[in-house]
Amino acid sequence: MQQIPLVDLKRQYLTIRDEIDLVIKKVIESGYFILGNEVSSLEREVAEYIGVKHAIGVASGTDALHLALLACGIGEGDEVITTPFTFIATAEAISYCGAKPIFVDIDINSYNIDPAKIE
Repeated sequence: MQQIPLVDLKRQYLTIRDEIDLVIKKVIESGYFILGNEVSSLEREVAEYIGVKHAIGVASGTDALHLALLACGIGEGDEVITTPFTFIATAEAISYCGAKPIFVDIDINSYNIDPAKIE
């Protein structure tokens, strides 16, 4: 049986290697790994692309999920429905807010949460 990786980061990298390597070199040479010009530029470009005033660069997907949940007012005692067919970061971000992850299985045809299974 052929093994298929969940995420093939090397393959993704190879498609944009030259662009990525150039930007990484630029960041390292600048000495600003946090809050530097490249981050500010990315935030401006993302905000413009999605049509909002501000975008915030974060360190990880977990941080992004955590901030999104906080922005939605999720907190202590809340329950958040999610799928168990995900990375652990989803449940971690919910827990970081003081909320409880509620796992609902997926629909086999869409791989999205099955609304019929939500109580």
